[in-house]
Amino acid sequence: MKITKGKIILLIIVAYFVIFAIINVNKEKDVNQFILDNVVYVKDGKVDPNNDGKLVLVSGKIESDNYVTFMELDEKFKSIKAKRIVEDYIKNDDGDYEWTERNEPLSNANGDYLKSLICDEKVSDVKIGEYELDEKGLSLIKDDSYYSKQPEVLGLITTGIDYSRDPYEENLKEGDIKLTYKYYDLDKHPNMSVLAVQKGNSFESYKYDKKEEVYQVFDSLVNDKETLTKELKANVKKTIRGKSLFIILIIGIGIFFIVDNRKGKKEEKKN
Repeated sequence: MKITKGKIILLIIVAYFVIFAIINVNKEKDVNQFILDNVVYVKDGKVDPNNDGKLVLVSGKIESDNYVTFMELDEKFKSIKAKRIVEDYIKNDDGDYEWTERNEPLSNANGDYLKSLICDEKVSDVKIGEYELDEKGLSLIKDDSYYSKQPEVLGLITTGIDYSRDPYEENLKEGDIKLTYKYYDLDKHPNMSVLAVQKGNSFESYKYDKKEEVYQVFDSLVNDKETLTKELKANVKKTIRGKSLFIILIIGIGIFFIVDNRKGKKEEKKN
């Protein structure tokens, strides 16, 4: 196999990202071990002043009877965090059609409520026992459920995930609108666990070093060392998977350019 300049550059780039990935994964493992060695488990939701400034893992049932509703929906649903995403099917800069999130009402709304809708997020206060989730914690809550119980919203039909004129997206036209409702399902996830520093009856990030912070929110009961270890190991696996896919992508792009460059040179020789 002939060693070319392109192959050497690709090898150096891949080696750099592999080393960088290994360093990051090992750093994450070190942080996880620190967490396991220093965390204080709070299973009853009671605030202990002696834990102020310490890394705590608070777990318990979410204290909330909050219901979310959007004006265009016929019913409200039990949730602490919900988001309405409005998208328009329009041309992008390359002339291709794609779904684009809308951040302001369409200029031609003219009283049309559907065209006046914008992306909107609603978040309520969250308590776990005596603890209150701060803004950072609220931002980490995963609204991973999709509301689709209502068969039709403002003339748009449900696909099971979102609402659009054509559920199968086979006959889409420029200007079509799609609505998506994502939310945290309290019936599905009634419990929550927060790994952070106790600050009064709330939380803040733990500064492990200048770059690394510790603050995690789990949508289940994580209340002992065994369960926490599993969750932290799962996070490491996600990191490894993500970085591996990125490296594979870099290799794929590099091979494409090398092959494309060879084809270009062959064509030049023929001409």
